[in-house]
Amino acid sequence: FVHPRDRNTFASQITSGLAVPKTVNAQSPGSSVSTIVCRIRRYRGLNSGFGVKEHGVKFMPFLLKLTFKNVNEKDGKIIYLVIRATPFVSAFKVPNETVTKAVPFVMRHSANGYIDYIDPESVPYLGYLPQDLTNKDALPLYHPEDLVYLRQMYETVVKQGGMPRSKPYRMMTYNGDYIKVETEWSSFINPWSRKLEFVSAKIFIVEGPSNPDVFHPMESDKVLKLTEEEKIKSHALRESIVRILNEVLTKPAEVAKQQMSKRCQDLAVFMENLLEEQPKADEDLRLKIQDQDNSYYER
Repeated sequence: FVHPRDRNTFASQITSGLAVPKTVNAQSPGSSVSTIVCRIRRYRGLNSGFGVKEHGVKFMPFLLKLTFKNVNEKDGKIIYLVIRATPFVSAFKVPNETVTKAVPFVMRHSANGYIDYIDPESVPYLGYLPQDLTNKDALPLYHPEDLVYLRQMYETVVKQGGMPRSKPYRMMTYNGDYIKVETEWSSFINPWSRKLEFVSAKIFIVEGPSNPDVFHPMESDKVLKLTEEEKIKSHALRESIVRILNEVLTKPAEVAKQQMSKRCQDLAVFMENLLEEQPKADEDLRLKIQDQDNSYYER
């Protein structure tokens, strides 16, 4: 019943849940819980008798809560897997819907642009499952016409360490349409290498796609048609963004450098004080030993 693309993720989650369980509460130490998003095959219905109808297999995304429970039976303790499934539906009802109360979600990607985390809350807005986007390049999700602004935005994020709120720009959904979003940006600088490790975007949806069903498979006519010149320009802009993320000297990097220098200075002062105090301790020890020797001599 699990979609072929999600089977490895499903199996990995079960294996890790058995190996390193997370206790639900202190009253039920034999239970553990983990969460996963995956596509489950929809019931296809029956023709006459028990023959399954001959048509394409359809899948629906679900949020699964997996609970492992230990049950004592006659043959000993048996582990049961209990699955609580909640279906995902598109967050949009009409084309180009203006959104006012969307739940924001977080996406994080490395300096090379590859996504290493995205919230499950993104599923009803983007149509993608987290495992569809993890370890994938985030930059192709952006509309080519918005890349010039996004390059300026990334440059600000890298230089200043963050950005309070961006202007609206477009992100591609699973069905090939685009939603309009605004983001609050932050970044993390490695204090040792003083290089950017990743940027985090808190994404707010402001307008839905032209096709409100974000889970509908992308059709051929939805593929954005670009001229050769536009393709070259888009590719160059994406490469430029990656260079900015990896090369631009940042204000946070300077702060990290100063903090690291201060830590090194504090450590040096601490070591100097420690070494200066050490002889004094040795002298006290020698005095105590001498006092004891004198007392024995007097006896």
